[in-house]
Amino acid sequence: MVTQSIGRASLLKRVILLSCTAIFLHCGTNTNQPVFPLFVFSTVGSPAIVSVTPVQVNTDPLNPEMQFDLKYYITNSEDGFLGYNLYITASSTSAQGTLGVVTTSGPYLPSGTAPSFSHVGAVASTDPTALKTQRITDEVPAPGTKQFQYCELYFFRITALTRSGLESASSAQVSQCAANTVALCPTGTPCNP
Repeated sequence: MVTQSIGRASLLKRVILLSCTAIFLHCGTNTNQPVFPLFVFSTVGSPAIVSVTPVQVNTDPLNPEMQFDLKYYITNSEDGFLGYNLYITASSTSAQGTLGVVTTSGPYLPSGTAPSFSHVGAVASTDPTALKTQRITDEVPAPGTKQFQYCELYFFRITALTRSGLESASSAQVSQCAANTVALCPTGTPCNP
């Protein structure tokens, strides 16, 4: 009989101790915050532009219509890689052209959705036959189309975009004049200062 009393007292002590622990630790309390901070350290490699070439698409010397051919390799193979966003500005964003993502304007979105150029990481290659060429027809694509201005200097950057929303640092900035022959630009224009 004494042994049963000691067993019940021991069991009662354990139940009380467990109950008190649950109360003080708020066990089972549902919160919107994780128990520990979640940090995701994931980087996306920066792409590079190979070249940007001006292309005159009409023969009217009084009103030339300019476009650009952008050349690059697909170098990203991260999980969830969606493609590249192109940023175009009419002013330099840094002295060296290698800092961060261009924030003065949104990406060039010819289809209306990001990325500017869709790709998959499985085709990443720097083989000469894998060079990609994209024709950039307007400074701002439809619906609010804005054509490139003849003899204006433009700056181009690309960034890699993943399905999770991560965007890489931008490529080095590449500048190009909207003119096939810069010498024909009027003096005092950005292409012929």
